[in-house]
Amino acid sequence: MPSSSDLTAAPLYFELTPTADAATEVDHIFVFRDTGALSHRGSGRFATDLFSLSVAGGCGGTLISLAPPRPDFVPRPSSFCGIVAGLRLSVRPERLPGTGALEPLATALGRVRQSDDGLPSLVAELDGLARALTFAAPPQAFSDRTERRRAREETGVSRRRLAAVRRFRLLLGRFAGPALPLSDLALDAGYYDQSHMSASCRAFADRPPGALRLQATARAFGPSLQDGKIKDRIRLVIMDDRKE
Repeated sequence: MPSSSDLTAAPLYFELTPTADAATEVDHIFVFRDTGALSHRGSGRFATDLFSLSVAGGCGGTLISLAPPRPDFVPRPSSFCGIVAGLRLSVRPERLPGTGALEPLATALGRVRQSDDGLPSLVAELDGLARALTFAAPPQAFSDRTERRRAREETGVSRRRLAAVRRFRLLLGRFAGPALPLSDLALDAGYYDQSHMSASCRAFADRPPGALRLQATARAFGPSLQDGKIKDRIRLVIMDDRKE
């Protein structure tokens, strides 16, 4: 993974809804830039129930990888330092893009290491990637038992664990919305009560719900992301609250 030594821009994680012409299997695009401030050791905040098609750039060149859902019930052993961007997918794509298609994306990714000014170009490249991916036809319906087995074979974890990740991710999105009471947010995200939500927040992110809401609250970007075509697509923003 690239070193953080050449990262001069502030830690940032955000998700955007895909464009209307993207493949329906694309849930969202994401950009994650960090020096260990957001993804500290022991945190599972960036767990996901989706496949992650990620592009990272460093001294070794541009790397593209496809990772299965990552539940992060086991705390991460180290913090993330670097920058990565990509797509979150509901299923595996038929094939990964060729190396030639990555060159413009790698250039855009490199610009974002130093400044937010390159974010619009990076988003445009990710949108192009979302349009270019192809997926196999969905399989026929299976019995519940078979679905459980297939989920474990495909992702390595049970559907119950994936459901817990999905519930936590939904909560993060709710934190970025209107400031509702925590008890209402808990029920809205599918938790039994506020205590159940608090336990989940500490298990995934080692922080209480109130602290997470401070970081996941939607807020204005700089001029580079004020364009309505991008700003209106923002679904989740997480910033380092210690720098505000």
